[in-house]
Amino acid sequence: MIKAIIFDCFGVVLDVMRNTRNEPVIELIRSLRPKYQVGMLSNVRGRRSLDERFQDGELDVLFDVVVASGDIGFEKPDPEIYTMTAAKLGVSPEECLFVDDIPEFCIAAESVGMKSFRFVSSEQSLDELKQLISEFDKKGQNH
Repeated sequence: MIKAIIFDCFGVVLDVMRNTRNEPVIELIRSLRPKYQVGMLSNVRGRRSLDERFQDGELDVLFDVVVASGDIGFEKPDPEIYTMTAAKLGVSPEECLFVDDIPEFCIAAESVGMKSFRFVSSEQSLDELKQLISEFDKKGQNH
């Protein structure tokens, strides 16, 4: 049963190649909030460096939990950062879907029991990600 979806920031929510916000992903996140716990997990110095890339208060509107590696002393792919993020969301790792653009980070999430989805680009991955989430909904796997 999937109860939480955790997104990477750079490469998923923010398009680092174009130095822009990935608005289709942000729209998806907004649509997920009523049904799922939604988190952001990013390897950055601290939360402030994430806040600077979003409008005031926007991260708190989009996400139930924001985990910045620099604030907690662990970074992806350390298994501890995944289990800590799940705990902050109030779910077990097995109840999480982790979305990242780096294969090694997806594999690490799976090593602690999370399901993972490798995000390549909006053009290539967004419909596939939506379909995967829809399948969880149809199976009654969300809460």
